[in-house]
Amino acid sequence: MQSTSLITRWLARSELIAAIGLVGLLALSVATIADVVMRTVFNSPIYGFSDLIEIVTPPIVASCLPVALAARQNITIRFLGRALPPRPGQAVELLGQVAVLLFILGVTWRVAVYSWEMFANQQVTWLLGIPTWPFWLLTSLLLVLCLPIQCLVTAETFANMRRGQPLEDEHPELEEGI
Repeated sequence: MQSTSLITRWLARSELIAAIGLVGLLALSVATIADVVMRTVFNSPIYGFSDLIEIVTPPIVASCLPVALAARQNITIRFLGRALPPRPGQAVELLGQVAVLLFILGVTWRVAVYSWEMFANQQVTWLLGIPTWPFWLLTSLLLVLCLPIQCLVTAETFANMRRGQPLEDEHPELEEGI
């Protein structure tokens, strides 16, 4: 099985996770507007809202990372790679993909350690006393999903470099409409 088909399968699965995260972000936005209205009109904020923001924001953000990596929507600077012949251009791209892999690995490691510390210390939110570790554990698991995806993307870039395949256009959807 080719790595592109594996990446496509991961992309399909991670889109559902991102959709759930975006629904959570929408709910958080509506709640923020409600909190602002409550503060402005009634001079009474939603009690404990800051606690909820503190615990739901990390998994919401992390839920969008797997789909971004699988769709290769992370920030890239390809002017150097495009100026070079195909193999050296792909080598520059590979360097960037390895850097992203190492970064995701480091972030995942640190968040997992932080999650464990939250659990070990039985940390709770300040006002509502909600345990924080389940939300950080979920964030850790979502970040762990990023690792095989980025490994596949990196392997595919390596294969493209070995074949001497030129870098793909950044916006192929624009050419289709022309």
